[in-house]
Amino acid sequence: MVPDTTVRFVLDVVVHDITRFRELVASCVAVSNDEPGTLLYNWYLNEAEGTARLVEAYDSVESVIIHIKGPVFTEFGPDLLTACTITTMDAYGDLGRLADGPEFWPTVQWGAPFAAIDPR
Repeated sequence: MVPDTTVRFVLDVVVHDITRFRELVASCVAVSNDEPGTLLYNWYLNEAEGTARLVEAYDSVESVIIHIKGPVFTEFGPDLLTACTITTMDAYGDLGRLADGPEFWPTVQWGAPFAAIDPR
């Protein structure tokens, strides 16, 4: 069996400014879908409750590094965090050095990710 190198995330957020949130998410989606190694980058919004969820997946931790060094974190992320608050994040897979590193802002405060179980 080939080891699973994919890394997946599920983030829940509370949305404070729906209009601005929609604009910023559209920008994040546009750039994320073109990043190498992005397998999935989907936002889901419950406008009535003011909540949203991001489900994303990457083919490797190297692709996650490309993502966190790109425009979602450097250009859109700071503004996005004025329109919403991240309340939880689950990370699945082996994040290696990212699990405890400061470059994993703003999610490092939630602790180590879940690691994949090798079924062998």
